[in-house]
Amino acid sequence: MYIAKNHTDGADKWVIGGTLEIESGAIVIGLPIATDTNSGGIIAEAKGESDTVEVKIDSTTGKGYVPTYYIAANQADSTAIDVAGLLADFNALLAKLKAAGLMVADA
Repeated sequence: MYIAKNHTDGADKWVIGGTLEIESGAIVIGLPIATDTNSGGIIAEAKGESDTVEVKIDSTTGKGYVPTYYIAANQADSTAIDVAGLLADFNALLAKLKAAGLMVADA
């Protein structure tokens, strides 16, 4: 039993019962996953050990913000048999990237 809120529990564990301030650049693991009702932790549920999503914490509200990742519409495999057909397929791909916000639109 510990009297202090913050203490070490053996050489490999640090228990925080009080307030923990996380500074920019720090890495935190072990927080709950974000849901519709819970703002969750810093590391998102991952498919693999290295698959994480960077989360920014607003210093005023304390809310976490995950960057939006855009998905472009599918571009079918090219069946072009000449340069003109390949150019049309390539331009269609560029249009889909721009429409999805993955590429800056023409000025």
